[in-house]
Amino acid sequence: MSKRKPVTLAALRGTASLPKKALIVDDRNEGEDFDDIDQDVIEVTAIEENIKFVLMSLCLNTGIGPIITKAMLYSLMSNKTQVDKDLSELRNDNKIMWFSFRSSSSDYLMLFKDYSSLLMKILPECNISYSKFIDAFKKQSDVIYFSKVDLKGKFCLSDDAIKILINYKLLVISSNQMYEFSVPYSGNFMELLSLGKKRIMNVLRNRPSNEILERELLDMKLRNCSLGTKYLLYDLIGNGQVRSVKCGMGNLIRLVKK
Repeated sequence: MSKRKPVTLAALRGTASLPKKALIVDDRNEGEDFDDIDQDVIEVTAIEENIKFVLMSLCLNTGIGPIITKAMLYSLMSNKTQVDKDLSELRNDNKIMWFSFRSSSSDYLMLFKDYSSLLMKILPECNISYSKFIDAFKKQSDVIYFSKVDLKGKFCLSDDAIKILINYKLLVISSNQMYEFSVPYSGNFMELLSLGKKRIMNVLRNRPSNEILERELLDMKLRNCSLGTKYLLYDLIGNGQVRSVKCGMGNLIRLVKK
């Protein structure tokens, strides 16, 4: 059996492509931080690293949590079916939380550890046991919708606790009086995402050739792009609205005409 060639963290910073599994070698200088990785050598799937790769481009000063859309992963991994399969495996392994925007067909996700950190800050205020709640969460990793009976029985939530979680936007009521877990301010995220993408699209439409060098676009201080221009580009490319084409001067961002 051939051995996998190690990939250094320094090399990872400059690439968005990895084999399905890779050995990541910690080559940081002393005191350097990289996604809280503290092991010398770890085994990691390509899709997990691509999630972290996209999150590196997100501007968190907007107050939006560290979430990404599924389309952003499509921009980095050409096989959409494989992306969906890998995400399902990560969800079943309690490595990600997967959500859907009810107002659109977009899906978004959050690393489970980030969602757990969010819960850790809020649950004690609701007099809810964090450990019991997380244990219940892990056992229900493949479930999206819950009845109030489920919330009371499996999560040991009282009526007051359910109301508090709804107020915090961690729990939303869907159709037929079913509940689903959510990310606070995800509606704000959707609005910022939409506004930012429209701004970039307008820049491209106003160009005679409907294209612009990526580095030129990234240097622009664009209004309504508070999430980060690079971050927004991942979603536009993944949704097939723009293309990234290599040229002699770098990557060229081109509007896809339909």
